[in-house]
Amino acid sequence: MKKILLISTGGTIASEQSKNGLVPAVDGASMIRLIPKLEGICEIEYRELLSLDSSNIQPHHWTEIADAVVEGYENYDGFVISHGTDTMAYTASALCWMLEGIRKPVAVTGAQLPIEDPMTDGKRNLFNAFKLASGSRAGVYLVFGGSVIDGSCAKKLHTQQFEAFVSVNTPCAALITRDGFQWAAPEKKLPAFNPRTATDERVFVYKLVPGTSEQVLDFAVQAGYRAIVIEGFGAGGVPNRESSLLPALERALKAGVIVVCITQCIYDGTHLDIYDTGVLAQKLGALSADKMTLEAVVTKLMWALGNTVTNEEAKELFLKTN
Repeated sequence: MKKILLISTGGTIASEQSKNGLVPAVDGASMIRLIPKLEGICEIEYRELLSLDSSNIQPHHWTEIADAVVEGYENYDGFVISHGTDTMAYTASALCWMLEGIRKPVAVTGAQLPIEDPMTDGKRNLFNAFKLASGSRAGVYLVFGGSVIDGSCAKKLHTQQFEAFVSVNTPCAALITRDGFQWAAPEKKLPAFNPRTATDERVFVYKLVPGTSEQVLDFAVQAGYRAIVIEGFGAGGVPNRESSLLPALERALKAGVIVVCITQCIYDGTHLDIYDTGVLAQKLGALSADKMTLEAVVTKLMWALGNTVTNEEAKELFLKTN
């Protein structure tokens, strides 16, 4: 049997009721004992890494999770990471960059209801995660509901529904059926495994609303942020007439700050080459997020900045990796 490491980080799946609401309290071994169907599928070992609501997960925790995978890489055939749903898409995306080229399966999963709740979705999600981790499909995946989603393409759309996550701008990697995993495409050729797990949190996200002020960008630069993600309107453009952001954007770029424009829309991606609101920003040097999610852009920037020395090197790394 395959040997799988369960890395527990907390989340709803591991929560119990307290006087102030749900808090993580159930360890990995206790969760697995509630899923007798797992017996005989794989050999499971446990690492209680964190016990946090995922709203409290920080970038340095992504590093801890990735380092736990790297430390166990030679001893295990696959990895399951139990995690809260609120920031699960951020963690899954971060692990894609940190574990570039990993030759083993990593399944990130959780639940909308605690695993001890009679109506929980946690047992099904954990079972499917272990099935994936026991297979041969390498990579980082978010396993939830009836879907397997590439870790860099996931987004949470629902706060309560069991099918909480969607794959944005790319089909689900696989659908989960009674017959197993129905993969949408053949496995991609992977680069050499090259773990780089550092992060730099100095990435500022600025969501535009009508009437927004360019001073916010200046404040972000003055505060020492090394990259700014602008959530623009429609195809990703920014105002360039009344309340124009272009002067402040140009000042940020001249200061060496990386600027990435992304659409506030969920689907179809960012297209700075259509309207002058995008074209002018791109001419100044702003980058387009293309089809990436906000979670993917933010985590990739933090990863690129954390694993390079200069902003220019970080920009090159951000643009280079898939």
